[in-house]
Amino acid sequence: MAVCNKRESPAKVWREMDETLSLQAGSPASKNVVLVSIDSLRADHCGYLGSEYDLTPTLDALATEGIAFENAVAPGPQTFSSMPDAFTGQYRPPEEADDDSGWQRRLGLIDSHLDRHPTLPERLQELGYETAAITPNPWTSEAAGFDRGFDHFRDLSGADGGGRLDRVVEALPGIDGDDRRLKLLWNLLTGSSFFNRWESIYKHFQLLRARLSEPYFIWVFLLDTHYPFITGRTHRDEQSLRGMYLSSYRSEAAMRGNAETMSPAVRESLQRSYRDTVRAVDGFLAKLWRDVAADDPAVIVHSDHGESFGEHGNYGHHHRQLYEENIHVPYVVANAGCQARIEAPTTLASLPELTLDVATSGAVDPRRVTAPRVLSTNVSGTVRAVRQRRYKFVQDGSERLFDLERDPNEQIDVSTAAPEKLRTCHEYLDRYDGHIRELSQLSDAAATLEPEVPL
Repeated sequence: MAVCNKRESPAKVWREMDETLSLQAGSPASKNVVLVSIDSLRADHCGYLGSEYDLTPTLDALATEGIAFENAVAPGPQTFSSMPDAFTGQYRPPEEADDDSGWQRRLGLIDSHLDRHPTLPERLQELGYETAAITPNPWTSEAAGFDRGFDHFRDLSGADGGGRLDRVVEALPGIDGDDRRLKLLWNLLTGSSFFNRWESIYKHFQLLRARLSEPYFIWVFLLDTHYPFITGRTHRDEQSLRGMYLSSYRSEAAMRGNAETMSPAVRESLQRSYRDTVRAVDGFLAKLWRDVAADDPAVIVHSDHGESFGEHGNYGHHHRQLYEENIHVPYVVANAGCQARIEAPTTLASLPELTLDVATSGAVDPRRVTAPRVLSTNVSGTVRAVRQRRYKFVQDGSERLFDLERDPNEQIDVSTAAPEKLRTCHEYLDRYDGHIRELSQLSDAAATLEPEVPL
């Protein structure tokens, strides 16, 4: 097994990767694959990426023994602007409006994107994989079209709504069923929507794994680290039960984008709750790693986006900003034939190619999934970021260039001091805009074609 040290030159890393691939040319193909997507997990809360809290010992071990992408970037700052791209390898065209009022329309747009491009599970099916998924997130549900390519799909989201308990609440006199704080309390009590802990879905994973034939692909989406950061006693190391629920209630307005700030005491309490949920998802990884060991699968772990705690005056991820706390994510591949620390940027849109490489060759070539610069954009395209290893360009009505090596908190604009870096970012965005225009023209042309009449 080649070991790629992050301090070594890219040329040496790639030579060692070539040696690994050559050694494994005769390895059996069709390796079992387990993909774990974690909602809202920030990169800076992972030990292998520098966290001092010791929250992720299992993920850190997987990163040490496998392939760790140090500069992985989400295609967008929310699930609906990130996961469709991650499952197709194609950036979703900007939406005309960016708000939370048209969630059914947005589900339809995601569904159309997944219908237009082959998805990761569809491509694995073509290779003979039996595929299964468990997701409690409405944005990765059957209503959003994420069931495509799965032989078994456990949709735990309730994305279609209309549950019996919801109808009871709507019928109660004097109660506003649309009140967000009431919804928060109701969902906490019923365990619905964004409140599923991994312990409640693990039984689905066990049942699916037991019935799958090899080679298999299992995808599990975890919501533990999604606000309101509710976790069980087993993983609650910093926060009390009372503090967990109180911080969730008192932070709700800011975290949902309906208030500009929260008190320092509430923020500190909320962050304790968040760190406990990070411990919880690492507990899931530890149990999964033990339970699937006999199947010898490759395990791929990533987050779909990050989370804000006031670093730039924003909270949660409803504000659509693209700072590092929002888009820098963990991305690890374990048991795939190589140890490597990859500094070159990569995007989660590389997930299909990376997974197919693992499935068919049992190894990963970083050259296929990294680039000098990668893109992240909000769902309407009004906020965009070009992420390089050291520099980051943000365009959100104004333009700023950050030197992440000297200014990791993104406070100082160095545009005037680095005009060449600025120029290359503009050229990159111009090429992206041209690509989006071509896709739009092709889509318009296809829409004008007369449907073929069957004989």
